[in-house]
Amino acid sequence: MQPSARAPTVYALPETAHVELIQIRDHLRLLAFLADTGSNASRHDAELRPHALAWWFTRLARDIDGIVEATYWSADVANG
Repeated sequence: MQPSARAPTVYALPETAHVELIQIRDHLRLLAFLADTGSNASRHDAELRPHALAWWFTRLARDIDGIVEATYWSADVANG
């Protein structure tokens, strides 16, 4: 007798959480662009305030927490 194949674990992501994930991606791309060599943000006299970075990391953590909390296991999707 062959062991039964286990259904894959499937998590559902609500549309609003998906949109938040896209926004995070876009914000990270913008930050990478701004920090890229040759941009105004990479000039030797440019100043980046620690509170600005702290705000960004806090926002990023809060948004990701919300996405994780909105994600749920879906038996309907796993079985159908």
